[in-house]
Amino acid sequence: MRSLSNYAKALRSFTPNARRFLVMTALLGIGTAFQWLFFNLYVLALGYDQSFVGLLASIPAWATVLSALPIGLILPRLGYRRGLLAASALYVTAFVGWAAFPTAGILLSGSALVGIAAALLMITTSPLMVAISKPTHRTQLFGVQFGLNTLVGVVANLAGGFLPRLFASAFDMGVESPLAYRAVLLVAMALAACTLIPIARMRSMRAGREDRTVGFRDVGEHRRTFLKLLVVQLTVALGAGMLMPFVNVFYKLRFELADPAIGTIFSLSSLLTGLSAFLSPILAGRMGKIRMVVATQALSLPFLVAMGFSPWLELSIVGFLVRTALMNMSAPVFSAFTMGIVPSRLRPMTATLFALAWNAGWAISSRVSGGIQVAVGFWPLFVITGIFYVVSIALTYALFRRTQELADQGIMEELHVDEDERV
Repeated sequence: MRSLSNYAKALRSFTPNARRFLVMTALLGIGTAFQWLFFNLYVLALGYDQSFVGLLASIPAWATVLSALPIGLILPRLGYRRGLLAASALYVTAFVGWAAFPTAGILLSGSALVGIAAALLMITTSPLMVAISKPTHRTQLFGVQFGLNTLVGVVANLAGGFLPRLFASAFDMGVESPLAYRAVLLVAMALAACTLIPIARMRSMRAGREDRTVGFRDVGEHRRTFLKLLVVQLTVALGAGMLMPFVNVFYKLRFELADPAIGTIFSLSSLLTGLSAFLSPILAGRMGKIRMVVATQALSLPFLVAMGFSPWLELSIVGFLVRTALMNMSAPVFSAFTMGIVPSRLRPMTATLFALAWNAGWAISSRVSGGIQVAVGFWPLFVITGIFYVVSIALTYALFRRTQELADQGIMEELHVDEDERV
C-alpha cells in the first residue's frame, strides 16, 4: 500500500511539461494507430497492388534508419520541443498528402516523412522525459508514458474498426471505398494536429545559448558506456526479431487459429503490457532498476517455453501473454536507467544508437528466421530466442550491476541530471 501511495503521489507531482507530454502521447498514439490500421487498405482501395503496398511499408523503416544519426547529432541544439513539433508537423503533412493527393509519388513521399517523424519521436522521447521530470519521479513518468502509449493503441484499434462503417453510413459511401478510408486518415490528421497545442505550451527549462551540437569526439569520451548499452540492446533485439514478428504466423500454422482470434490475442497482449508498465516503477523502486529488469526478463523465460512447446492452445496463449507482459515491463525502466547514466548532451545520441541497434538486430534476425521456418519449422526459433534472452539478461546484470549501485547511492544522479538542457 505504501508503494501505491508513493506512486500516486508521484503522479500528482508530475511537472506541467510532463502532463502536456502525456496528452501529446495519447493524441498521437490514437492518430497513428488509425493510420496503421487502415493505410494499407486505403492504398489497395485506390487500385494499387500488393507489391506497391509492400514497398510503402518498407519506406518508413529505411527513412528512420537513414535519418536517425543526423537527428541525434543536431537534436541537442535544435531542442526537444522543436523536435516534437517537427515530428507532429511531419505526420500532419503526410496524412494530408495521402488523403488529398494519393498519387504514387505522394504516397511514397508521405511514407518517408512518417519514417523521419518516427525517428524524431524515438530519439526525442527518452531524453525529453528526463529533462521534464524530477529525478525522484522519473521512473514513474517512463512507466506511465509506455503504458499509456500501449493502452491508447488498444482502444484505438478496437474503436477504429468502426470508423469506416460510421463514415460510410453518414455520407452514403462504400464501407471499403477510398472515401471512407480517406475520412479516417483525416481524423488521424486532426489528432496529430491537436498534439501541436500541448507541445507548443511546453515551457523551456533554461535558455542556454551555447553550441550544444554533439560530435563523434563526445561519443568517444563515453565509448565504454555506449558499447555496453549497444551490446545489450543488440542482443535482445536479435532474440526478439527471431520470433516476435511471426507470432501471428505461428498461431495460424501451429493451431490453425482464425484471424479474429489472433487479433483478440494480440489485443489482450497489448492490454496486459500497458497495465504492467504502470506497475514497473513500483517494482523498480523496491528492487532497483537493474535488478528489476533482470528479474522480470528471467521470469519470462518459462512462459516462452510454454508458448512454444505446449501442445495445448490455452497454455500456449497464457505463455505468450505473460511472457510479453514481463519482457516489456522492463523496457521503460531500462530506458530511464540508460538516460540517467549519460550526460544530458549525449541523451539524444544514446537514443539514436539504441534505435539503430534495435532495428539492425531486428532486421537481421527476422531475415534469418524466415529461412529457418521454411527449412525446419518454428521450434528452433523459441530455442534461439531463449538463448539470446539468457545472454542479454546475464550481460545486463554483469555490465550494469556496479552502475546501479552508484545510482542507488545518488552518485550518477549528481553527475548527470543537473546539466543545462534545452526543452
